[in-house]
Amino acid sequence: MVKQAELFSFFESVAPQCLAEEYDNVGLLVEGKADDISCVMVTLDADEQTVLEAKEAGAELIVSHHPVMFRPINRLTEEEGGQRTLRRLLQNGIGLFSLHTNFDAAENGLCDAFLDAFGNFESRSSFDGASSGIGRIGTLQKPCRLRDLLERGRKAYSPEVPLRYVGDAETMVNTVAVCNGGGGDLLFDAAKLNADVYISGDFKHHHARFAYENHINLIEINHFDAEIAFCWLMQKKLESVFGESLKVLVSKSGQNLWKSF
Repeated sequence: MVKQAELFSFFESVAPQCLAEEYDNVGLLVEGKADDISCVMVTLDADEQTVLEAKEAGAELIVSHHPVMFRPINRLTEEEGGQRTLRRLLQNGIGLFSLHTNFDAAENGLCDAFLDAFGNFESRSSFDGASSGIGRIGTLQKPCRLRDLLERGRKAYSPEVPLRYVGDAETMVNTVAVCNGGGGDLLFDAAKLNADVYISGDFKHHHARFAYENHINLIEINHFDAEIAFCWLMQKKLESVFGESLKVLVSKSGQNLWKSF
């Protein structure tokens, strides 16, 4: 078993809460009953099914990437999914801890893992020029075609669904900027940094127009596909520190809700 305080200290060490965006809501969102934690369940999103799964597995704490609560909640009823999730957590005494944009921004966090999927880089930094912070921009050790990045992205994140992109697939790329998840509006930051290509998710038409008119290539990776790796990355980090003292499970209930027709 591991003391709850030890876990929280570990989370702060790998993803300091000061790195979270202002709009975000990270850290301990629901306090559980147990001070001694024997089992943790890691998930991208926490919902009713995740809580049931955690209960059946004997997990005292759920660690999610996306917070359940972004805005103030005025009631806890059975009428809305997020509220029902919170009720189930409280009813079962299970805690909920979220690491969101702070884990995206952290050094060796999700942004770094996302960039690594697209090649080997001789240098990298956040969009602010530091080793931590939202976004990553890196210089490839060996320039490649945009088509090569599309193939890497398809293999890593979207083997069954074609990727959307803006640009010429045969153009050469040297500088790659990324932000996992819904980083559409960070396109403008990537453009200021003179990135040859920006890779993220949740792009809108005006993003595509801006990219086309300003000669920056875009690759869109589905938000879920880009971030589900949080589960295995967090599992690995927890196991490397706590070993057999802590059972770390990855939720099997999470799924990409979008379907293709």
